[in-house]
Amino acid sequence: MTPFRRTAPSVAAGLLLAACGGGGSSPSGGTDPTPVDSTPPAVTISSSAAGITATGKVTFTFRFSENVGTSFTVEDVQLTQGTVSAFERVSGTLASAQVTPPANMLGSLQVTVAASSVADAAGNGNLQRVALSQPFDTRALPNGVPAGHVLVWSDDFDTDGLPDPARWDYDTDRNRLGWYNNELQYYARDRAENARVIGGRLQITARRENLAAFGDWGGQRYSSARLVTRGRASWTHGFFEIRAKLPCGQGTWPAIWMLGTGGTWPDDGEIDIMEQVGSAPTRILGTIHTLESGGPGTGSATQVPDACKAFHDYQLTWAPGEIQIGVDNRVYYRATDPGRGLAAWPFEAPQYLLLNLAIGGTLGGAVDDSIFPVTMEIDHVRVYQRP
Repeated sequence: MTPFRRTAPSVAAGLLLAACGGGGSSPSGGTDPTPVDSTPPAVTISSSAAGITATGKVTFTFRFSENVGTSFTVEDVQLTQGTVSAFERVSGTLASAQVTPPANMLGSLQVTVAASSVADAAGNGNLQRVALSQPFDTRALPNGVPAGHVLVWSDDFDTDGLPDPARWDYDTDRNRLGWYNNELQYYARDRAENARVIGGRLQITARRENLAAFGDWGGQRYSSARLVTRGRASWTHGFFEIRAKLPCGQGTWPAIWMLGTGGTWPDDGEIDIMEQVGSAPTRILGTIHTLESGGPGTGSATQVPDACKAFHDYQLTWAPGEIQIGVDNRVYYRATDPGRGLAAWPFEAPQYLLLNLAIGGTLGGAVDDSIFPVTMEIDHVRVYQRP
């Protein structure tokens, strides 16, 4: 669109008008010219998906340094691609536009407000063109399960009681010494209060309680569970799908992830299929850790607005030289072998799966004791590989 150019009256014209008597008289008989507003309004743009790769609709917010009335319209929102699906003029200084990116594409939404697109009451138009780019990835995983893959391992949690011991073990190794990342929970073994199957779903529940009677208790005030397939099953490459509903509450830190069977971290690699914290419940993290990237790792994030209220499919597609992490058949993070050896890419060796609900720690943060008990539910875990 070609924006309408609004012309502001010049300062010189205003002064000339005053000199000719148009400005009125002062008590002393001289002229008292009315000041002319010649300050142009400034425009800023922000994105609801700032810092992450969007996988769906994005809301862009437009802020103006002064009241521009109704001069800013949907036609002033210029896009390189995508469509405006909703527009709202909240006030004279604030407006928003919801933009839908193109389907099945990797790219960047560029939103622009051209110069002279808005004007204040005095007719001053904005002088600067303002633009913001927002990356997006709406590519779908091919029908979820990649072609040529077959189901090789699964748990649909069909039998009520404790988790199936043929499929799952418990990780309790650090209970006495305290868990990594300054986490605050005690991980219980074979305890239905913390891990049980009921109604076709696995429930991992964190509670505020003192388990001092347990021999490996390390002074923790919270209990939870950490289930692992270590010693039962491990895989190199494949498509992994875990359907889960996440907990909400300040201080929770649920994770669905994988570790190398070699037992050395981070040398053997870590793949975080899903991490989330209660302080930011709609933000889902996907990350890989290597000897080269260490604790921070490399990854990305996406938004799942109802992660705590509905079940979603958290997915990993792991192929030779490539890892893709997604939600509901939408990939939001891709990594490829950089060709710098095992320190940068240890992901051509077996890894096992972990499901846990941590409390507090470096990512979970401060804990609100009023949230307990709090539960992560798993509907199914499925692993597909090429025959």
